[in-house]
Amino acid sequence: MRRAPTPTFAFAAAFALALPAGEALAVCGCTNMTMARADPGTQIICSAAQRPGFPECTERTGGARTTCTTTYEYACPTGVNSANWAGAAPSQKTGFGANATLTGTESQCTSGQLLTLTITGNGGVEPNPNINPTNATGAAGQLVGGVTFNVDNTATNPFPQYPRGGGTQNNPNFGGDNYRWADNAAVLIERGNGRTRWWDNTDQGKDNQAEVATWSYKFVSWVKGSSTAQSSCACGFDITVNWPANANPVTTYTQDPAYSSNCTF
Repeated sequence: MRRAPTPTFAFAAAFALALPAGEALAVCGCTNMTMARADPGTQIICSAAQRPGFPECTERTGGARTTCTTTYEYACPTGVNSANWAGAAPSQKTGFGANATLTGTESQCTSGQLLTLTITGNGGVEPNPNINPTNATGAAGQLVGGVTFNVDNTATNPFPQYPRGGGTQNNPNFGGDNYRWADNAAVLIERGNGRTRWWDNTDQGKDNQAEVATWSYKFVSWVKGSSTAQSSCACGFDITVNWPANANPVTTYTQDPAYSSNCTF
């Protein structure tokens, strides 16, 4: 089979010049990611559209906005929130925010989140919820040097079990956990003005006060540069909730350096 000839430099340059301004050299990189997890704390998300599906967050408009210039600003809780520890079926939520600093054209970066988890209750392992597909990230060293993430983005499959879904330290198995589109109404995420950021809020609940339950999550929040020449960010961390019988839960957030790159935790 004959191959098409390689374009000459003059042709390639002319083609690049024919593209709309800014498109020929549109690149994006991530220089740093920080994780908001203070207990109690707040993650701010700016949005041009109203996002009524997040009752834990405070919606601000007009002069009530603190930092956003978009029509809507959402102040969302980090750390333990929505706690109902004394109820007959006690519950709580644990929130966090990802905040990434970008260079170049923000829309050229891709973002997403990976997750493994294990939930136990009444002495047994509970079934995991189904995967929320994200942008695939599996290539070796794509997010973290020396690590190849095996990412399952099949929405009918459950998330792999904590900590690595049966994989190894350098070849772990994760499930996709969304946060891939800045205009996705199913999540709180924004992209623009040299940054991308989002908010997540996991929930824990027991059937009754006497139940002994645990939740172990391993997240990797990430923003990938537009090419191998552009830097990427990844923050790997664990959220652990130990909830004894007839007592309050203990919740901890811990960075996983093995799955972190350009991350300030």
